[in-house]
Amino acid sequence: MRWLKAAVIIMGIMIVAMLVTIVVTIFRRMTAAAPSAAPTVVSAPLVPGVPLSADVTLPAGATVKEVIGADGRLVLHLVAPDGRESLMLLDPATGKVTLTIALHSAP
Repeated sequence: MRWLKAAVIIMGIMIVAMLVTIVVTIFRRMTAAAPSAAPTVVSAPLVPGVPLSADVTLPAGATVKEVIGADGRLVLHLVAPDGRESLMLLDPATGKVTLTIALHSAP
């Protein structure tokens, strides 16, 4: 009869430990910071008649600092020779510039 009493106590402790583990796991997952977004892979569909390459004219003397895929578009971070920066949004399917944004520092 002693062993039965000991077994019940040990199983009760194990149940409580498992419940605490489950509650702590749920709490950690709910309060954890959202994982950082993985880099976006941009792929243009192969459509007959659409070129697989495109020519993009950059402003005179500008260099590409960074290229980022965002929302099915390519964003070129450009730096002009005088230090001015701008963003150029490209549609990879057509190769056309859809938006250019000049970046300015606050006075």
